Amino acid sequence: MWVLVVAALFSTAQLTAAPGKFYPDSTQYLAQTLDLLGDTPEAGREATIQAYCDAYRRPRLIPSLLGRTSEEAAGAADACLRKLHAQDHLATGNHYGPGITRGSAILSPRYEKIFLSRPGVAVFYAPGVALLGARMGMWVTTLIWTLVGSLFVFLLLRVVGVSVPLAVLGQVLFLILPPRYWTMAPLAEGMTLTLVALALLGVAYTMTGRTRLGPCLMAAAFGCGLFVKYSQFLLFAVALAGTAGLAAVIARRAGRPTRGLLHVIGVSTAAVIVLYAVPKFLGWPGGAESMQDLATEHFRQPDVPDPAYQWLRSNVHFWIFWIGDQLRAPLMITTWLVAAWGVVRSRTVIGFAVFAALLAGIGNQAGHPAASQADRLILVAWLVTVYGLPLLLAGRIGPTAPRHPPPRTSLQVAGSSR
Repeated sequence: MWVLVVAALFSTAQLTAAPGKFYPDSTQYLAQTLDLLGDTPEAGREATIQAYCDAYRRPRLIPSLLGRTSEEAAGAADACLRKLHAQDHLATGNHYGPGITRGSAILSPRYEKIFLSRPGVAVFYAPGVALLGARMGMWVTTLIWTLVGSLFVFLLLRVVGVSVPLAVLGQVLFLILPPRYWTMAPLAEGMTLTLVALALLGVAYTMTGRTRLGPCLMAAAFGCGLFVKYSQFLLFAVALAGTAGLAAVIARRAGRPTRGLLHVIGVSTAAVIVLYAVPKFLGWPGGAESMQDLATEHFRQPDVPDPAYQWLRSNVHFWIFWIGDQLRAPLMITTWLVAAWGVVRSRTVIGFAVFAALLAGIGNQAGHPAASQADRLILVAWLVTVYGLPLLLAGRIGPTAPRHPPPRTSLQVAGSSR
């Protein structure tokens, strides 16, 4: 009941911002979605431009008193349409024309190819767009994905023995912490975070004896993630395999069972192989192309001769900026540290997986060290707070235990009957 109450309150509150802001990435996903629904690339581009510029005219369902007047909004929308239509004849080598941005157009087909390597995003957006139109359909889709992700958080915390109120707290944290800004945007972030939460739920089931359901959920999460953001899920699979392997070594030395950990290692290792091999086979952009994208301002400039050096230099500059930013406003790093302590202190069976999500988020940020996108690229790392704070409070209130412990042996059953 409380899960539904929280979901209803959150959905109602989001109506004040619906259908949300449109981003350049949103237009790439929308053009693919319309193509999937049967539009020609030209018709899809036209509909995408109309949706993008409509955000100037009608940014929200509930008008803001501080917004533009209707005349100003109409003028801004018309100027947007004129500007983008003037670019239609450019970048004829692109499937959907030049990239749509508020600044100068992105003409390189290499930029478009980055989004063409995420076909699952268009598949997931298609039902909502078909039923409700472009902007509202994408917004409702992001809302549903965000709510489902919060449900996965609740279920995981219950599986590992956290009380209902604290599991609801985890759901609330998932919905109100800074990631909400991006999970509710018409992008791929909401799908990514929810699928990572599904993978973690699979780990929780696996570690509590559900060795069929758990690996199946993990495989489903990584399988969908391959077609949503394969690079992010490759990082997560590597981190999960590594942390599970370390946990298995520690457990073996301590004389504890490792069956669940071996299942997690097997699934995550297989995911690493698939997430690396399939994009290579399909010719999807890899790390070197991402470095060039960063160094050339989305391929607006000529390629740099040494992208790895540029990437390393950008990382040095970025992390110096990031550390300074955290010292000035330490809310994020403080909650991470407190939550990480909660995970360690609780000795939960899914602690290694939560830290894998943290490492994957940091790794994703390091892969593309752009200060303007810092809060978006590091998104998955926030899951340490979502899970860690309820686990910390559960440890303060009382010990937690897996909700689905391994089945009792016949000797234990006989003993209890006596």
